[in-house]
Amino acid sequence: MKSNQFGTATEQQLFRIGYLTAKQRPQCGNCKHSDTVFINPDAINESERHRCKKGSFATSKTAICNEWGEK
Repeated sequence: MKSNQFGTATEQQLFRIGYLTAKQRPQCGNCKHSDTVFINPDAINESERHRCKKGSFATSKTAICNEWGEK
C-alpha cells in the first residue's frame, strides 16, 4: 500500500489521517536499541527473545518506552 497523496481515494484518506501499519508503529521490535536472540534456530520449535540494549532487560516485541529510536 502506497498510503500517499498520489494513491487511490482510500490511500489518500489513510495518508491524511497519518495511518501507520502494525510494522510502522513504534515498538521494541523495530527500535534501534532492541536486540533479538533466536532460540533453537532452524528448529521446529524456534523462538525469539527480545532485549533492550539501552536498559539491559528482557522485553516483549510490542512494548514501547520514551527512549524508542528508529532503526
